[in-house]
Amino acid sequence: MVAVEPTLAQLVAGAGDELTPTERRLAAVILEDPTVVAFGTVADVARRVDASGPTVVRFANKLGFDGYGALQDRARAALAAQLRRPTDRIRQSDGTAVFDRARATALHTIEAAFDSLGSDLLEAMATLVVESPGRIWIVASATSPAPGEVLLVGLGALRPDVRQLSGASGAVAGRIADAGAGDVVVAVDFKRYEHDVVRATRSLAAAGARVVAVTDSALSPIAGLADHWCEIDVPAIGPFDSSLGAVAICEALVAEVAHQLRNTLPERFDRLEALWAANDVFLGADG
Repeated sequence: MVAVEPTLAQLVAGAGDELTPTERRLAAVILEDPTVVAFGTVADVARRVDASGPTVVRFANKLGFDGYGALQDRARAALAAQLRRPTDRIRQSDGTAVFDRARATALHTIEAAFDSLGSDLLEAMATLVVESPGRIWIVASATSPAPGEVLLVGLGALRPDVRQLSGASGAVAGRIADAGAGDVVVAVDFKRYEHDVVRATRSLAAAGARVVAVTDSALSPIAGLADHWCEIDVPAIGPFDSSLGAVAICEALVAEVAHQLRNTLPERFDRLEALWAANDVFLGADG
């Protein structure tokens, strides 16, 4: 398989906590608008974020580039890739009906999520879950719980020892006391990033767990902790942020895990069906 160069977002996520506040401001500007670097000098970029030229060069070095010129080349390549994709932004106006805005935003959000994910990343994320000999920890935003529920129900049906972390910090700390290498945490969170999600993910990673993250930016605290992460748009539908992109990615992750476990799943599902029948779980055809 041909090696794929990491994107600017992935490089920023990898630098994580090493970035200073000024460098994080610089990263946010570049990720929002790669043309700042692609067509600007060191002095231009420095003025944009009220920083010094040496700060811009140090930032490039922290991302693994030999200098600003190498960072500029990567930004130009990223910009060219963006221009090749027909991903026009949803434009809203006061005269547009809520139904039309919601429909257009939902369709765009799901398409953009899968454009960001790609088959190779999906396979890599699922393989961590499939090959884990330990626990699977689900850590999801309390304000957007739908993706976490998709993971808990779906992965819980596919393999043993899937746990969702929620509740007070003290109780969560007690539950993860035995976490360690061999475990995997699947974390889902978006701006404004919840303390409980970040703390739990950081604690699990420190204990040796591998991290899969679904989030909205390379500057997300959980992106910097992740072995594999997917960046999604989180637009607003009405007054609230949309969970559709994250739900779509989580459903795809569950489907890929099922695909990788397809040779062993029939026996597990036979047992589940027998338990559901014994406990009269479903209404049934005669209900």
